[in-house]
Amino acid sequence: MTAPTRLALGDWVAFDNETQQIVGFTDTGVRLRSETGRMQIILLAALLAAPDFRTIPDSAPANAGEVRTEAVDREAILLGLPAGERARVEELEEHLHQVETGFPTGTAADHSEPDPAYDPAQTTLTARIDTKAAELGLTSRRLWQLRRAWQHDGLVGLADRRKTRPCAPLAPVDPRIITAIREQAAADRLESSATIGNRFHRRTQNRLDAQHGLGEVVLPGKDRFRRIVHQALVGPRPDDPATLRIRTANQPDRTFGKATATRPGEVVMMDTTGLDVIAYDPDTDDTVPVELTVALDLATRSLLAWRLTPRGTKSVDIGLLLADVMTPEPMRPHWPDALRFASLRIPHERILTVDQRLAHAAARPVIYPETLLFDHGKPYKSEVVTRACRRLGISIQDARMFTPTDKPHVERIFATINRQFCEHLAGYKGSDITHRGLHAEDTARWSIDDIAELFAEYAVGIYQRRHHQGLILHGFPDLRASPNEAYAMAIAAAGYVDCPNDPDLYYELLPIADGKGRTIQPAGVRIGYLTYNADILYRYRRTRSPYPDGLWPIRRDPRNLLHAYFHDPDDGRWHVLRWTHALDVHQPFTDVTIREARRLVSQRGRNPTDQDDVATALLDLQNRADDPATWTRTARSRTARDSHRGRAAHRDAQRAGPPADDPQPPTDLPPASADEFDLDEIPAAETWKPRLPRIP
Repeated sequence: MTAPTRLALGDWVAFDNETQQIVGFTDTGVRLRSETGRMQIILLAALLAAPDFRTIPDSAPANAGEVRTEAVDREAILLGLPAGERARVEELEEHLHQVETGFPTGTAADHSEPDPAYDPAQTTLTARIDTKAAELGLTSRRLWQLRRAWQHDGLVGLADRRKTRPCAPLAPVDPRIITAIREQAAADRLESSATIGNRFHRRTQNRLDAQHGLGEVVLPGKDRFRRIVHQALVGPRPDDPATLRIRTANQPDRTFGKATATRPGEVVMMDTTGLDVIAYDPDTDDTVPVELTVALDLATRSLLAWRLTPRGTKSVDIGLLLADVMTPEPMRPHWPDALRFASLRIPHERILTVDQRLAHAAARPVIYPETLLFDHGKPYKSEVVTRACRRLGISIQDARMFTPTDKPHVERIFATINRQFCEHLAGYKGSDITHRGLHAEDTARWSIDDIAELFAEYAVGIYQRRHHQGLILHGFPDLRASPNEAYAMAIAAAGYVDCPNDPDLYYELLPIADGKGRTIQPAGVRIGYLTYNADILYRYRRTRSPYPDGLWPIRRDPRNLLHAYFHDPDDGRWHVLRWTHALDVHQPFTDVTIREARRLVSQRGRNPTDQDDVATALLDLQNRADDPATWTRTARSRTARDSHRGRAAHRDAQRAGPPADDPQPPTDLPPASADEFDLDEIPAAETWKPRLPRIP
C-alpha cells in the first residue's frame, strides 16, 4: 500500500524532468513553477500518477523565521555570550592549547620551556588529556568531547549549548501567516494607524481566506498574533505613528545613492519645508505658520540663501532666492566683526577688486550655482524658476517624486535647523502633533521678520562656523571642517567665480504677467482686468514690440499688484507702471487680495471686470483689514500673509536699482535743521471757538 502524500504551498517536487515548486492550488489542480520560471497548472490526480513524480523534502525551504544551524555565523554567537561565560570559555581554550602544544597560548612566545606534564616530546596525548582532566575536575571522556567540539566549531564549541542555541521564535508559525502579515503591513503602510489585535487581525485573516480558501489558514488568538507581528515585522508596525510608516515607505529598497560635488556651486540643493515654529503677527494679533526655503551647497554644506514666508511659498520666492544665492549677506549693526566676510580666510582684498559688495558682507559664501537640484513641488516647476535658471545659465536637475533620498543633504539640514535653532525659539511647536505642547500658540512672540533676522544670525554665526560631522572634503577624508573652512579650501583649489552684479536682476526675475505679452492701448496696458499706465507708454501706443510676437512683455510682482514694470527697448531702463484706478489711500495688495475683492464685487451683483467697482471693493477690504472688530479667521490669515509679502516685495525692490521714473523727494527745498528756527518763536495757530446760543 502506498503511503499518503501531503503537498503544501511552497513544497518542491520532481516532475516532468524538472524540479518545481508548488505555488498555488485550484479546485482540482496544482500550480507549479519550475526553477527556470516556467508556470503550469496540472490536475492533482495527473501529478500524483506521473511516473517521474516524487517529493523532495531536502529542498523544501525552512519555516519563515527558522534559523538553520549551518547558516549561522558561529563566531558571531560569541558576541552575545554573557561576560562570565565568555571568560570561562576562553580559559578552557587555554587549557586545551596547553594539552595540544604544552603552552597555554599555543605558542612559545615567552621562550620558556613547557610544563613537563604537557610536553608533547615527552608525553602522549592520552596522558596529557588524563592529566588535564584531573586538574580541571573533569572526566577524560568529557575532555575528549570538549577537544573534538573545539576542533570542529572553535571557541563556540566550548560554550554552553543552552546559551548558543539560535533564536527562532517564528519557527513553529505557519509560513503562510508570516507572508500574509508582511503583505498586509505593506498594503497598510500609508493608512492611518490601527491596533494590531483588531483591524489588522481582521484584514490579515481576510487576506488568508482570499489566498488559500475560507478557513484554510486560521490566525491564532489576538495576544499571540500581536507577538508574532512584533517578531515578523522589521520596520514600523501598523500601530506605530502614521508619519513614521509613511516616511519609512518613501525609503528606497536598495542602497542609497550619493550625490558628490568637489567645487562650490557644482550642485546646489533647494527645498521648502514647514518650520517647527509658530510666528506671531502683531498687526492681526494672530499666529501664522511659517515655511522655510533654503539653498544648500553640496560641496561645502553651506547655507547660501534662505527665505521665511507664510505657509504657501510662491514661485517668485524661489526665483528671487536664486538672486539671494549670488548676493552677499549684509552685516547687521549689532553683529560682531568676527562674522564679517573677511573672516573666511580667503584672499579677501583680491576678491574686493572683483565685487565691492563683499566689503560690508557677512561671513556667508557667495556662489554662482552650476546645477540646481530640487523636487517636483509646484513653486519649483513654474515658468518663473525655469526662466530664471535659463537667464542665469543654471542647469536644472529634478529629484524623483516622493524620493527624498535623492537630495538627502538638504533634507537632513532641516533636522539640524530644528534641533539647533527652532527648539530654542519662542513658539516652538514640535515636528508633529505628537510632539506639540498644550499651548504652543500662546508662546509665539516673534514675527516672521524677527524670525528671519534671528535665523540669519544663526546661519552666519553658528551653522557656518560649526564643524560638520558629515562634511568630508575631497582629498581629506579624516579632516573635520566647518562649512566656512570647507569653502575657503575649495576656493583655494577651484578658484573664485564672480557672481553677476546686475541691479536690474530683480526686474528680470519677476514673472511676465500671465505668461504672455500685451498690446499698449491709449489707456495703457490691461492685465487681468487691471489697467496700468505711465508716461513712457505714450511713445509706444499701438506699436509693435521688437520681439517676435510683436507684443510687449509686462512684468509684475504678485506680492504687489499696485505696480507693474516696463522695459524700454531704447535705453534698456525699467519704468514703473501704476494701476490707473488706484487711489492714494490704496496700500500695496497681492494677487490673493485682488481675487477676494473681485469676489466681493460679484457677491454684490456688480461687474467684477469694472475697475471702479474693484477699486471700491479693494479699498473697503483694506479698511476692514484695519478694523480688528470686523476680522474673521480668514481675514486675519489673509491680512498677515499679504502684509508680510508686501514687506518682502519692498525689500527685494530696494535691493534692485531704482527705476527710471521712480518718484524722488523734491530737491528745491533746503533740508530742515533744528538750529535754523526756534520752536518757541512760532506763534500758535488760532483755534475756532463756537459761539454759545443766546438764551431767550
